[in-house]
Amino acid sequence: MNLLTIADGFGDSVAVPPWYPQYIKWPEIIRLMTRGLILTNLSRYGAGNEYIVQCLTHNLQNQDSVLIQSAIPNRLDLTLSHAAEHTEFWQKQIASDPVYNNNVVRVGPDQIWISSASTLDPVREYHEKFIGLRQHQSRSQIYIDYATLLLQNIPYGFLLTTNSQYLNGTVKDDNWYWHEKFCGMCEFRSHSKYAELDLKLVQPIPLIQFDFIRQFIQPRFDLPWRSERDIQAVESMLYRNYKESVTNKPR
Repeated sequence: MNLLTIADGFGDSVAVPPWYPQYIKWPEIIRLMTRGLILTNLSRYGAGNEYIVQCLTHNLQNQDSVLIQSAIPNRLDLTLSHAAEHTEFWQKQIASDPVYNNNVVRVGPDQIWISSASTLDPVREYHEKFIGLRQHQSRSQIYIDYATLLLQNIPYGFLLTTNSQYLNGTVKDDNWYWHEKFCGMCEFRSHSKYAELDLKLVQPIPLIQFDFIRQFIQPRFDLPWRSERDIQAVESMLYRNYKESVTNKPR
């Protein structure tokens, strides 16, 4: 079975603390919890919902099922197709960004700079002066509506990173996975049985993500899940990795 997953840093197992190299995210955890699954994980740290939907559009062929984790709305996924003088400007801006300088990704025919929470002045001006939060939210609602249309003939599910009450007018089916309506994996971290182990990083620790999958995705989403014994072994492995890594955490 082919599974396509798309998210921001919540699903990107590359964006992890150097002292916690086994900090795998939910797509990779699902792969470990299943048998014979071919995972295509296009999650990328800092991604916005425009990037996520463009990835879906260009990578849906031959997929048997899809899981998408919607990002916070106010992000800039910049398609690099400017006139020459503006191209030079953005090249310099990207190169000077201390976090996102290497975050240009090809999606279909386009190259997209995924800038997320860049502190560069042009990006801050974009968010503060030109595109406000409500317009970002409206765009994200449209992206999710469009993704739902693309996925109408394939098993799919949506997750959230954090509370997204603005989606109230968009959610029209039960293909959403959350512990409370419109709540994300961020909020679940305080409800998980592993809440006391949480390290207060941007994303919940792998054990909390595992707990989320176990409670809300596995019972409802049809994948070739492993036996109970095998899944418990995955949980034990994640716990061992946690204990080992925490000893290396800088104080």
